[in-house]
Amino acid sequence: MRVKHLIAVLSAVAACVTLSSGAEPAPKAQKLFAFCVELGVPGPHHYSFAEQAKILRQLGYDGVGMPIDANFAENLRALDDAGLPLLNLWTGVDVRPDKVAYAPNVAEAIRALKGRPVVVNTLMHGLKPGDPQGLPAAIKALRALGDAAAEAGVRIAVYHHTHDWTEHLEFTIDVVGKVNHPQVGYQFNLCHWLMVEGQRDFRPLLRQNPGKLFGVSISGATLGAKTWTNGLIRPLDEGDFDFRPLLATLDEIGYRAPVGQQCFGVRGDPRDYLARSIKVWRELHRGAPSGK
Repeated sequence: MRVKHLIAVLSAVAACVTLSSGAEPAPKAQKLFAFCVELGVPGPHHYSFAEQAKILRQLGYDGVGMPIDANFAENLRALDDAGLPLLNLWTGVDVRPDKVAYAPNVAEAIRALKGRPVVVNTLMHGLKPGDPQGLPAAIKALRALGDAAAEAGVRIAVYHHTHDWTEHLEFTIDVVGKVNHPQVGYQFNLCHWLMVEGQRDFRPLLRQNPGKLFGVSISGATLGAKTWTNGLIRPLDEGDFDFRPLLATLDEIGYRAPVGQQCFGVRGDPRDYLARSIKVWRELHRGAPSGK
């Protein structure tokens, strides 16, 4: 009994010392996944989706993002075989009046995600950026997808994308507010922000709308560039964009969902640039493993 009492006293003293010093544990790194690997630039290092899944698993990535397309079921099986979680999906939504808003298999695919911690991104297209004619169709489609997501326990994130209807982040957030569905939020995409807004500070928008920030994507980037490849989408060890203020803001607002590494148009062997990138990610989080 005396030993137990001594242990309890020492534990209480240790807790008091920690509190009095004001020290807090470092925030745990968000999970990191990769998406669009080799998309758009097939070359001598081309890997199948199943091979990509195994590479990402071997390198220590926490998951992957992929489209809802004709290969959805096959790719999902490949991920399960590789032991790599699916963390992110994307699909298109047409906001033109009197058009079929999204492919017929999308709602079914979302319902099949039950039990998986997935965010489904919607790329909103069909009209010029911000055209108000798109609001009725967008609201109707996003509420329907939100209902399907609620059944599966997943979330929908509206994706701001250069030249799309939701090109601007402010407009994207406004659309999410008008949809007013608990399962529908938005995703912040660094490369598209830099392409559209340049070096404008994005942090105020994230701080003002933290509860609806369901996803984040990053890439190495050269500030001022107006191209994707070798410009705004690079491996994480390339370019001159400083990730630290972004990651600090995510910690500040309590964002704990996964972060996606955008790989669209990145040249070279994915084994190489993905290995370099995850090393940078771990260094940015003071050596912490990427969410595992």
